Amino acid sequence: MSSNVRKQINYLLKITDKTGIIEHCLLDKPDYIEGYCVDDNARALQVCLRLKNNYPILEKVLPTYFNFLKSAFQNGQLQNDLNSDLTWQKNFEINGEHYGRTLAALGEVNDKKLFDQIYSSLNCQSSPYPRVSAQIICALKYRHSTDIKLWADSLVNQYLKENTNSWHWFESLISYDNARLPLALLTAYQVTKNSQYLQIALDSLDFLTELTFNTKLDCFIFPGNRGWFTKSGQRNIFDQQPLEAGSAVETYSLAFQITKNKKYYDLAQKSFAWYSGKNVLKANMIDSQSGGIYDGFNSQKVNQNQGAESILSYLLAYNALENFR
Repeated sequence: MSSNVRKQINYLLKITDKTGIIEHCLLDKPDYIEGYCVDDNARALQVCLRLKNNYPILEKVLPTYFNFLKSAFQNGQLQNDLNSDLTWQKNFEINGEHYGRTLAALGEVNDKKLFDQIYSSLNCQSSPYPRVSAQIICALKYRHSTDIKLWADSLVNQYLKENTNSWHWFESLISYDNARLPLALLTAYQVTKNSQYLQIALDSLDFLTELTFNTKLDCFIFPGNRGWFTKSGQRNIFDQQPLEAGSAVETYSLAFQITKNKKYYDLAQKSFAWYSGKNVLKANMIDSQSGGIYDGFNSQKVNQNQGAESILSYLLAYNALENFR
């Protein structure tokens, strides 16, 4: 593996303390007032597990992220946000996406006890929110894989409800972390070999590509959080965030692994290039000094803050591509 993410690894360590990875930054400095969240520490644990063989220094911080997740499970519920005074915020989403992200990370670390405790605390086996189902599916490939069908069928039903001749998606809008949805059905197909999961995964992924890849500019133009892309035709492209590029890389990489269709490998490369300037602003999203990843951009400028989600999306995307080199 090349050493061109050493700066990013060092930045990850920089925004991690003895408690965990700090969620937000002011420029490249951790904003301790904003505290910590489970989602980021779960993804940080995955980065450690996937890259530690080439970057042994990650072995040292791996227990920090794991212990953060362990401490978040209290009284039969998985908390999400930890304040700077190390108290948990009382308002958190029951059965939210952080459950799936945590379970996926625990599956990789092979902690069966904590995985089972958290999974059994879910009071449902489907969700009206597609991204929750998607995160759970990605986790269940490690344990309780026989349950994948329940969650995958829920995601399929949501797709069939919204699918039309001109709209091949799971919701009436395309918002954030979009590629995670076809990624989940690709994962479900890997486990079950259910051809319907593969077909819908590829149909929705191709539709997402059609909407987000600009052939004239030869770059991805992801939905912006000022209004997203809607079924009715609204197309807001600002503000764009690194999370979209990262999940796209991971999904195209898996699609290539399963189908061997080179177009998906090429799309994985082009979505990764979003970080280095192949985007609508032609803006380099990598801080060459700190190694951090800028949090996104609007129609005029780049957001100079470099939070946890941004660097984690980059490192997970990098790892996905490295698997094919």
